[in-house]
Amino acid sequence: MVFNLYWHCRAVALTACCLFLGPSTIFAQKSKPNEPIVKLGQITLADFSQNPFSQDSSTEAIVLYERGDVSFDLSGPEILIFLNYHKRVKILKKSAYERATVEVPLYKAESGQTEFIADIEGYTYNLEGGVVHTEKLTKAGIFTEKVSNTVSLQKFTLPNVREGSIIDYHYQLTTPFAVNYNPRTWTFQERIPVAWSEYRINVTSYFYYKMIMGGYLPLAINESGSDAQTYRFVVQNAPAFRDEAYMTTANDYVSKIDFELASYALPGQFARKISVSWEDMDKTLLASPYFGSQYSRAAFLRDAANTINKTNTDTLARLAAACRFISSQIKWDEGENIFSYGIKKAFDARKGDAGDINLMLIALLREMDFDANPVILSTRSHGHVNEEHALVRKFNYVVAHISLNGKDFLMDATNPMLKPGMLPMQCLNGMGRLVLAGKSRFVPLTPAERDVESYSGTFTINSEGDITGILKKSHGGYSALDQKWLYVVDGETKYLAEVKKKKPAWQIEKAEFAGIEQNEAPFDATYTLSIPEACQHAGDRLYLKPLLTEAHEYSPFKEPARLYPVDLGVPIDETYLTTFTFPDGYQVEEAPKSLILTIPENGGRFTYQVNINGNQVQVMSRLLLRKPLYQAEEYPVLREFFDKVVAKQAEQIVLKRAENMAEKK
Repeated sequence: MVFNLYWHCRAVALTACCLFLGPSTIFAQKSKPNEPIVKLGQITLADFSQNPFSQDSSTEAIVLYERGDVSFDLSGPEILIFLNYHKRVKILKKSAYERATVEVPLYKAESGQTEFIADIEGYTYNLEGGVVHTEKLTKAGIFTEKVSNTVSLQKFTLPNVREGSIIDYHYQLTTPFAVNYNPRTWTFQERIPVAWSEYRINVTSYFYYKMIMGGYLPLAINESGSDAQTYRFVVQNAPAFRDEAYMTTANDYVSKIDFELASYALPGQFARKISVSWEDMDKTLLASPYFGSQYSRAAFLRDAANTINKTNTDTLARLAAACRFISSQIKWDEGENIFSYGIKKAFDARKGDAGDINLMLIALLREMDFDANPVILSTRSHGHVNEEHALVRKFNYVVAHISLNGKDFLMDATNPMLKPGMLPMQCLNGMGRLVLAGKSRFVPLTPAERDVESYSGTFTINSEGDITGILKKSHGGYSALDQKWLYVVDGETKYLAEVKKKKPAWQIEKAEFAGIEQNEAPFDATYTLSIPEACQHAGDRLYLKPLLTEAHEYSPFKEPARLYPVDLGVPIDETYLTTFTFPDGYQVEEAPKSLILTIPENGGRFTYQVNINGNQVQVMSRLLLRKPLYQAEEYPVLREFFDKVVAKQAEQIVLKRAENMAEKK
């Protein structure tokens, strides 16, 4: 039997992960191979004191035990997949009360077959005066809610739950093969800690599954039966999964097992292939009336193509004009898709999703005699693409591709402010798939621009500590794209109101904006402003934080360690250069020392300088993060780097009256 087991994680991540996982004291007792360690309805006083995560005061609940057993039944008129599920949870805080209501989605196939639940049984245990009181789930606590024609929710609520309660429940989920070929994804990790998560599956010999294991937690138990059809996986003492700064989607990092049916062969029947190779998938897409056929013929774009070619002789100018034409004709409805049900229909409606717009862009480029083709990808919120498995459903976005000077050149026309060669931030997610007959391949979705913010200011400080002057904030690359979009969508009045909301200390007398119309130009905002009492005034001294309101006040990296990459999406470049003129009679008593910090292997750099010239002081701070992605093993250095940046930018310049300085001498 073929059964692929694929770990979607790096060895170094596993090593780091082990630091968080210690041996369990909860399940030290012996049990028979198939006998559950914890049995439904059986509780002891000791269960109420078990908490291997007591060091985490934020924990609202703990999964003490979770087990799923999957089996197949081919004895009846239809193939059935059974999941027997048992879970025990300890409630620690009121915020976890909602966990006493369990929701299980049930899916319905077009043929009418549907999933169903049976054998629902549950208990709530409360410890009172050293005695365990048990309350059983009743039929009144079980109900069904219809979500749509194809989805309903089976719900049940455990009774009398309060702080310190333990809830314990079981059900059997039955899935007809017509509803879903695959057992449901098993997730070892949750938003709360999980002391023990066990998954067992007995795969019939007629089915060939690929099992894809994701995440960064090691298996405490990884066993298979002698017949290579039974499998047992356990993750022990899994910490609560928490969103951390600069992640894509939690689904990329949470520890889980996913399934893909490759093929099956029932007795007396020919084998049926379910999963396909990349080459098969490419051929299917190219032949699809909703994909390849959409951009292969587009006579309605021929006049526009001829006009663009006649009025633009430069290649980049033609590409930019093509993107402008599409984005001016079709408004993006913010939908994400790789297919189109008709680019001509979308053109006439002047509205469409990413599939409509970018397949239309490809069609236009082809009419302009460019060898344009689609690159399909998965957006950051949709998750990374696993290059081991050809699955169309893992892609949700498409962009245009040409080869320019021997290099991949990608274009997107959903946003009129995007430069050719620049993808939206949500598309910068690993690898995309160039779909081209006989020449398909993976294409890196690397950023063509940085996120650039540059501040330059000239300010005057009076003897009361008030600051007045001009601050110019220039946005480039992805920062410019974001700010231009906000400015155009909101309008200047609302945009300026948001600036004032975010900078309540600013009193803006005048604001000027430039660069909105030109995609290649930065977005510049120039503010004439005052900041009352920007300097602390104490006796004969003024205390100035020279980065004013633009300093990094805290580090985004608070956790002492991290299992996941830091995915910025794009490199970051922040520069702050400001000159302060201080009042007559004052001199600089103290000033921050210059500092240069670096991240190894050219990963980043921070430079800080203070220069004093007469009654002026100039401050320069520049932060460079040169990589869009930092691996988990780089996190300690990155965290220390940011801590030092925050500390340095918080340092003050101390100004003192000159006569008192002379007396001191």
